[in-house]
Amino acid sequence: MPDLKLAPNRLRFLIIVLLMVGIFFRFFNIDGKVYWHDETFTSLRISGYTANEVRQQIFNGCIINKESFAKFQSLNVEKGLNDTIMSLETEDPQHPPLYYVIARFWVRIFGNSVAVIRSLSAFISLLIFPSIYWLCRELFKASVWVSEVAIALMAISPIHLVYAQEAREYILWIVTILICSASLLRALRLESKDKAPRRILTWGMYAVTLALSLYTFLLSGFVAVAHGIYVIATARFRLNRTVKAYLLASLTGFLAFTPWMLVVIDNFLQFDSSTAWTKMQLPPRYFN
Repeated sequence: MPDLKLAPNRLRFLIIVLLMVGIFFRFFNIDGKVYWHDETFTSLRISGYTANEVRQQIFNGCIINKESFAKFQSLNVEKGLNDTIMSLETEDPQHPPLYYVIARFWVRIFGNSVAVIRSLSAFISLLIFPSIYWLCRELFKASVWVSEVAIALMAISPIHLVYAQEAREYILWIVTILICSASLLRALRLESKDKAPRRILTWGMYAVTLALSLYTFLLSGFVAVAHGIYVIATARFRLNRTVKAYLLASLTGFLAFTPWMLVVIDNFLQFDSSTAWTKMQLPPRYFN
């Protein structure tokens, strides 16, 4: 009996069609939607300016035209990469800098149009397919078709299609979560087989991907907690070699994220102010 069961031809054909459709709609009409509030703040961070500087230079009693906003929505010689990071530190510490650093280099290479900046998210979204395939292969070792069906579902998932055309970090966050989770499962699977050098490599990969996920979005901390619960539960709450390796790898990932955690702590009042909207009590009629 073969170890791997291939999906039926008809199912595989449907999966390929759905994948092609999903890829198509990730790029279709990418510049036709309104460049909304949050995306304008992405451009602001890429430019290296802060909202306070915008208020000081634009809201001065004079007539405001679109040219007045141009330098705050594009790269210019006045601001560098360090200014992009500093603007996040002082005004948006809840948004770690990884996506914005990548976006700044992307815009520098390809231009500053709406299509270009959104296309970064669209191309990043393509990494979801190999990532979910890898994760499913680690979860369901003998079932290739499960991975293929997962790819098809991710391809046409409405929320993924929306984030794939949005100039924000959320699609990158999804990719990092998938890769981080898959690398953890791989490290656990190979734990009993690997010798010291390879163990360092597999657990080191988990530490790196965890750090990248944290530098993409702060809520990756909850993903790390879920990983910890899973590892400890599968070890039956014993402090064995696997748990020790996991703790060391996760600690390394969090230590790598320490610089930005210090930024969040140092700017906690701004962090609390920027996220205050999440605590608002909305009336029941708002949801009707």
